[in-house]
Amino acid sequence: MLARVRPDAWRRVRYGLLVACLVLLGSGVLLGSAPSTFSDLRDGVLSGRVDTVHVSGGLPAGATGYSTVSLTWRDGGLDRFAEVVEASDPTAASPSDVGAREVMTSDVEQTLRSLSPGVRIEAVARSNPGQTLAGWRVPGWFPVAAILLWLATVALLGNGAQPWWGTRWAWFWALFSPAAVVTVPLFLLVSGPPPGLPESGSSGRRLTGGWAFILFCLVGPAAVGAITRL
Repeated sequence: MLARVRPDAWRRVRYGLLVACLVLLGSGVLLGSAPSTFSDLRDGVLSGRVDTVHVSGGLPAGATGYSTVSLTWRDGGLDRFAEVVEASDPTAASPSDVGAREVMTSDVEQTLRSLSPGVRIEAVARSNPGQTLAGWRVPGWFPVAAILLWLATVALLGNGAQPWWGTRWAWFWALFSPAAVVTVPLFLLVSGPPPGLPESGSSGRRLTGGWAFILFCLVGPAAVGAITRL
């Protein structure tokens, strides 16, 4: 039944999903928080770009051991967050406990105040930070909306007109790859003709499924992993 839908109807579906994707991405930027580091926060405070920092957690006065401190602030038009480990001494936390987080043996709040006496430190109670998606902290509803949009895009791939630039299998591997946060809007943008061109227009040679699998599922993730380890 779906295969009998007119090509121009599928085009309208693709446009609608593209608009929904752009709205969702915009909502993520406006309502979410970008991952950052304490070094970025330090630079922002020293330069005067950051005047307010929200701090959650930390070691009580005189306590020993370690505690995770969550920091949130706004810089460059974006909400940002970072986590550091506040430890009573350098050996209080093992590397397996710390992970990639920076370890500080001084009081985090006092360290920030020493950088700029005018910075405002606001202590906040621990709360649900929402969900994490592609490294960003986003509202709890965001992943659900993203999954629904992804499912609708996969349905369009399987039932819509023949896509441009790649075969159905090529786009399948792109949508199911770790880079789906990029390939979903890319598919909705370029997998068919733009306004004013007929659906039957040719997009030239297309990427095949085998090469797409190698590119998106093997080479791509391996390359990203190698870069992040540098």
